[in-house]
Amino acid sequence: MDTILTLSGFGDTVLSYLLPFLFVLTIVVFFHELGHFLVARWCGVAVKTFSIGFGPEIVGFNDRHGTRWRLSWIPLGGYVKFIDDENAASAGQKPLDAMTAEERKHSFQGKSLGARAAIVAAGPIANFLLAIVIFTAIFTFFGERSTAAKVDIVNPGSVAEKAGFKPGDLVVKIDGSTIESFGQMQRIVEVAFGQIDSRSRHPALHCRKGLRQVVCRIMTKRSRCACCLG
Repeated sequence: MDTILTLSGFGDTVLSYLLPFLFVLTIVVFFHELGHFLVARWCGVAVKTFSIGFGPEIVGFNDRHGTRWRLSWIPLGGYVKFIDDENAASAGQKPLDAMTAEERKHSFQGKSLGARAAIVAAGPIANFLLAIVIFTAIFTFFGERSTAAKVDIVNPGSVAEKAGFKPGDLVVKIDGSTIESFGQMQRIVEVAFGQIDSRSRHPALHCRKGLRQVVCRIMTKRSRCACCLG
């Protein structure tokens, strides 16, 4: 029984990673191949097959241009097959003299160097544009994740303790600059401590302590703020 439960748990774990992976891969492959397909059709190249996955077809249909759109059993890639491709991997092409005049007119190898380069580059460019759209949507609807500049731990006897920091304090300003994240605070503090000398004014950190806001000033020129923020 324990073995069955272990195998069952292992299967659930594999599926929980495998299914999202295949879903994301399918989306990436679709847009990659769509880039090739659209530019090829725009350049006048006839496309015989647009496939997501390899192997036997699960389901498919023919569009009005004669292209077979298909979903195949092995979801680890995809391909666009042109009229002069010998196989799905485009590993070989039919000789031009073996094709009719109409086929040569719409073949990949019959196009100019610029057209062929555009068709080849269209797939990666489509993925690049997809990434821009996805990240733009994420930042638009969910925002950028950031860690608050909050004091979690203050080491006894540290510079931070002498400056008045307490666990739970939230750094909201440094010398008048509003602090919105831990990373921003870290950059400002590192630069400030790198510039401090015996005659410099030490940076003022405005901390929110509950409902109060106080100023903590670190009076040292070599030590860093010995507290854990996060």
